[in-house]
Order: sequence, then structure tokens, then C-alpha cells
Amino acid sequence: MSKHPSAYVKHQLPGRVRLKIPQKKGDADYFARIAKSFSKFPGITQLQFNPNSGTILIRHDEAKAQLGNISEFAQTNGLFNIAEPPPEKTFSIPHQPIATLTSTRLNRLDQSLMELSEGLIDSRSLFLLILTGLAVHQIARGKIMTPAASLLWGAVELLREESIAR
Repeated sequence: MSKHPSAYVKHQLPGRVRLKIPQKKGDADYFARIAKSFSKFPGITQLQFNPNSGTILIRHDEAKAQLGNISEFAQTNGLFNIAEPPPEKTFSIPHQPIATLTSTRLNRLDQSLMELSEGLIDSRSLFLLILTGLAVHQIARGKIMTPAASLLWGAVELLREESIAR
């Protein structure tokens, strides 16, 4: 197994390839070393680096440079090895009704708010404060009837539900 970091082809077009080197993300000195080494490579017309994202964009003359030659040069000079990218993680939503998912997320929000505020604010209190603040903002703008009244109605409903629950 090689000690060189692995580079993955993010995308490739004729005369252009973007490589990602996750292990060297943020290492500006490493990318400067690549620039110095590749300045000696015939056929490369432009190199662009983004150390913050760990990527290199290589533009090359296809008659003089191919990905295989670039890979061999990088490996020989101890820069990187081109490898297959790791499988991407996929995101999936559990098969549950939206109301159940929303309720679960709101319960987590409620628990987090209670922990952060040491029991002073739950999600209902937060929504009450937000609705009241938005209503005051609308009243200050002179929009009393439609937006302000609707927002205040929502805040009153939250208060009413709280008093019924007790």
C-alpha cells in the first residue's frame, strides 16, 4: 500500500480533469508542491488549486498529456495516486407519514430547546415568541388587519392550547 494520498477524479472532459484529494484538504503547502512539480510536466496548460476544498483542476493538451501520464508522473514524484472514489453516502428518508416525521423532528427540537434554556423555553414558547414578534413588526409597518391579526391569532391559539393541556 502506498504512502501517497489518494486522488479521485471528480469529473473529466477532453483536455481537462478535476481531482479531489480529501486527505490534503486545507494543506496549501502540499498544493504548492504539486504546482512546482507539475510545472516541469509537458502538455499541462493550466493548473488551478483550491486547498480549501482539496481539489486540483488540470487543463492539458490531449496530444501531449493524458490522465494515465499525469497519474504516473504524480505517483513517481510522490504526490498522489489516482484511485477509485469511495462509495458516496446516500440519504434516505424513513418510510413514515410526513406528520410522523414532522412530529419526531419537533420533539427533538423541543428537547434541545429545553436543554439549552434550562427548561425555560420549549418549541411552543419559541413559536409564541416568534409569532408575537412578527405581529408587532407587522403592526409597526401599519399592516394591522391581515398579517398582524393572523400572527396574533396563531400566538393566542398556542396560549389557549397550553392552558387546555394544563
